Amino acid sequence: MDPNSALTLVGLSHRTAPVTVRERYVVNQADLPGCLASLLQIEGVTEAFVISTCNRTEVLVVGPRGVDLSQRLRAQLFRNAPDEQIYAWSDVQALIHLFRVAAGLDSLIVGESEVLAQIKRGIDVANASKTLGTVLRPLLQQALHVGKRVRTETDLGQGTLSVARVGIDIAARVFGSFEDEKALIIGAGETGVLVARHLKEKKIGALAFANRTYERAVTVAAEFGATAHGLDDLATLIAAHDIVIACIDGQTAVLDKNSFDKRAIKRRNRPLLVIDLSVPRAVAPEVAKLDANLLLYDLDDLSRVVHENRKGRAGAVDGTSEILVAELHKFLSLRTYASFSPAIAVLRERFDAIREETLDKVAGARSDSKDVQLAHELTRRLLDAALDQMKQSARHTRSEEALDREYQRFLENL
Repeated sequence: MDPNSALTLVGLSHRTAPVTVRERYVVNQADLPGCLASLLQIEGVTEAFVISTCNRTEVLVVGPRGVDLSQRLRAQLFRNAPDEQIYAWSDVQALIHLFRVAAGLDSLIVGESEVLAQIKRGIDVANASKTLGTVLRPLLQQALHVGKRVRTETDLGQGTLSVARVGIDIAARVFGSFEDEKALIIGAGETGVLVARHLKEKKIGALAFANRTYERAVTVAAEFGATAHGLDDLATLIAAHDIVIACIDGQTAVLDKNSFDKRAIKRRNRPLLVIDLSVPRAVAPEVAKLDANLLLYDLDDLSRVVHENRKGRAGAVDGTSEILVAELHKFLSLRTYASFSPAIAVLRERFDAIREETLDKVAGARSDSKDVQLAHELTRRLLDAALDQMKQSARHTRSEEALDREYQRFLENL
């Protein structure tokens, strides 16, 4: 890797911004290639990666060392966002943040594993868009490895919650059991499928899917023994269900006050629960004011359950620091060693030249195959010894103790 390259990460998340702000800066999957291409147009940016989920939008780029790219990135992706809701990290701090994200430590639901799939999808799009190079490609693969290792070697991967699961927990607090309830899931993507699995585990009485693409709704509904619908008559569908969970991509609200039959809501003998897991929000905020018998929750309203999740997983989080610091040390050592590549190439050539010179002087035309083989083996061993010394030097460029102190400072500044 080029030692003259530097990392810059800029973003906002559930930790810094409410959903009303986050939804303005979501980059949909369809828009991601264009976004990546525009980032490469910024002066100084040579590689780019974007992750955009319901709880964060972040951009990670590579540029020349000594050039502050954070302001350019803010202007490109986060124009008009409040300064206090945007964070920017560089080099080691950017690495720490990325590894924490991959490990689920920076998630709304601590330890959730969905973020790994989201990073993988981001890598696929960035690879197809040709915005990853010799710095970001190995770094992102290392981040995936860190995420898997944390979940395998600590308790963080046990009983992991997800945003979908928290939504169902909210519903359980309203209804208790689900055997007599009917649920409508609007959106048949990954989150919708996850919601359906949790509802089936809770023995939901009846389940329906509504989706923009009717064929997709049919396919997913068949898996869960549910009914399938389009989005053309949501008011009638909603009136027939007790729980409505929206998890659908879009730039504007799918459900507004006209999507709800106010007379039907008033006649209900139990609440109509609407849970919006979408960013941007799929349910217009005005819906909450329709009737006292309608309960609307969005991602920011899940905080109580999330807080309990964080308290319960505090011990598991404490056990992750050692892994993250070790992986940071490993990555930085490899990056330092990779920066020796030009010197290593020169060293190989020099060793080869000296070997041939020495053979000519000592044996000349009389050298036999054994002499040549011995000379090559001696050269290889001497070169290996030299390279091993360089590897040791790379490992000691920054000690694990120093990285641990930097990691603790990072946590203190969150």
